[in-house]
Amino acid sequence: MGVGAIARALPYWGEDLGPAPHVAVVFCDHIGDFVVATPLMRGLRERFPDLTLDYFGGEGTREIEEASPLIDARYSLFGNPRALQDLPPFAEERRAAAGPYVLVINLEADPRAEQAVELLRPHYLVAVHGAPGAENPPPERGIDRLRHEIWNRPDLLERYPELDSQFIGEIYCRLARVETDYTRVEVPSEAPPFSTPRILLSTGASRSARSWPRDHWIALAEWLQSRGHEVGLLGAPLARDDRYHAARSDAALVTRGVLDLRGALTLPQVAGALARARAFITIDNGLMHIATAVGVPTIALFGASPRRIWVAAKPTLSILDPEEPCPFCEENRFRNADCLLPIHQCMLSVRPERVIDELRRI
Repeated sequence: MGVGAIARALPYWGEDLGPAPHVAVVFCDHIGDFVVATPLMRGLRERFPDLTLDYFGGEGTREIEEASPLIDARYSLFGNPRALQDLPPFAEERRAAAGPYVLVINLEADPRAEQAVELLRPHYLVAVHGAPGAENPPPERGIDRLRHEIWNRPDLLERYPELDSQFIGEIYCRLARVETDYTRVEVPSEAPPFSTPRILLSTGASRSARSWPRDHWIALAEWLQSRGHEVGLLGAPLARDDRYHAARSDAALVTRGVLDLRGALTLPQVAGALARARAFITIDNGLMHIATAVGVPTIALFGASPRRIWVAAKPTLSILDPEEPCPFCEENRFRNADCLLPIHQCMLSVRPERVIDELRRI
């Protein structure tokens, strides 16, 4: 892979972008990643009200990309087998409509994102996972050293006192020289086409190490039902269920009378269902970020996740950490898909009784 186009792009340190700038944001197609990037996109619009913003994401987030008022045009870089072949004519069409890309912000470490940046030919580039032009990187300036850090490290705020928090949404904004309300994430919301339960659950995540045990979910659902609550289950359509390691827990809940909403709603409709709910119980996954955006009282069960960077402080969000944590996922930088112990110690120690106590409180 060549780096010529990227090497020619100038590092962006907050310069004015001129009238009606054409800007692109490049990211993957995970729901949570899209949501935490919304402060950056909103902050760009606040600073440059006449900009045109293109988003290069993917099929997994197409529904919220298309519905987001922050985005003028979008393209599926991920989940699209012809993404790189069809990108040049799309980029040329966008340049004809809105002018050259004056700034590209690449939030993604995947090589496809780097190839896309080459094809977009920006004047300025922010690459949060490394300096532009790996062969001859420009000098780092203060906050730019973050590109070479482990953002989840416990002492990050001591090393970077200019940060208000360790939230990844703020880090993206700081590296792009964007000032805004870093914790204000947002998603497009639409009313569901039918009535949905006021208590909602979500069990799935892209790493099975995050999963809460099936028996814990069953105990929680049975407690809710014993008190007359209708309970609904949100999640990926069955065709994508294996990606989210939720099949056994979800099947057990549906068998016990939890209303199966998986795949029945678009992502904006999921946001609408969450917005009208009384409570949402989930593990660390993309729907947790949607819930944070719409403000539903949410109980998030954390264990094998880098929560220092993925959680924005919100009064509606309650985090339950393990009573018996282990260090192995963090030591492996959360690259392990599955638990590294014979027994899933951390998530087992988030007892259903603690969730029920928190539900009573909220």
